[in-house]
Amino acid sequence: MSIWNSLSLNARISIVAFVITLALGLLSMGVLGMLLYYPVSPLLNKSIDTLQGDRTWPTVILVGMLWSFGFLIAAGGYYYTVKWTLPSLASYLIYAFILWLWALVLWYLFLNFKIVQ
Repeated sequence: MSIWNSLSLNARISIVAFVITLALGLLSMGVLGMLLYYPVSPLLNKSIDTLQGDRTWPTVILVGMLWSFGFLIAAGGYYYTVKWTLPSLASYLIYAFILWLWALVLWYLFLNFKIVQ
C-alpha cells in the first residue's frame, strides 16, 4: 500500500484507467477498438475494410486491449511535462495526444502488418 500512496495522483488514475480499459477492451467485444479507429482513420493509408475473414474480430479486440497500455505511456509523458514545469493545460493536452498517437500506431501496425493471422 505504501508504493500506491507514493505515486502521484495522475499515475494512480492512469493505472486504474489501464486496468479498466484492458478489461473493457476484451469485454466490449471490439467496440472499443472500433471507436479508436475513427479518430485516427484520416491518417491511415488503409481502411479497416481491408481486414477480412478471421482476422477482423481478433484484431479489433486486440487493438482495444493494447490501447490500455497508452495510459501508462501517457502517465510517463505527463510526469516529464510536469517536471519541465509546463502549464497544466499543456500537460493534459500532451497526455491526450499520447493516447491518440498510441491508437494511431496500433491501427497502423495492425492494418499494414499481418499481426493477427
